[in-house]
Amino acid sequence: MPTDLTRLGEDLAVAASRLSRFATRNLNALPHAALRVLGRLDELGQARISELAKADRCSQPTMSALVQRLEDHGLVRRISDPGDSRASLISLTEKGLGELRSARRQAGEALAQQLRQLPPSDLATLEAAVAVLQKLVALDPVEATPR
Repeated sequence: MPTDLTRLGEDLAVAASRLSRFATRNLNALPHAALRVLGRLDELGQARISELAKADRCSQPTMSALVQRLEDHGLVRRISDPGDSRASLISLTEKGLGELRSARRQAGEALAQQLRQLPPSDLATLEAAVAVLQKLVALDPVEATPR
């Protein structure tokens, strides 16, 4: 019987959201919105505010305000876009990368507590699943083309 791909996609999205919420529930870090922007910049290298807003599904003014706060805290830097003098490119600073790595480490530690309770066969399945998830995400041109 063929797999119901819509149902599988729905189950995957729900499980991923719940897992992410669990892993980041007790972070000693920045707000989730800030971490999402730092994570996106880690993937892209640099981006315009409009690209960040589109990726985060928010308005450009909302993203501009968030980027300004991150810039005020030294977590991102803004440079003129050489291709369009009216636009700026946003990128991570070393401090921003450090904050992002710290948050990821904390999330990993939170999940490690739960992972220790699983049998080795489940851990092997999860390792294989992570590789498949990375392939799945790479099928999206926006996700697959860091600059």
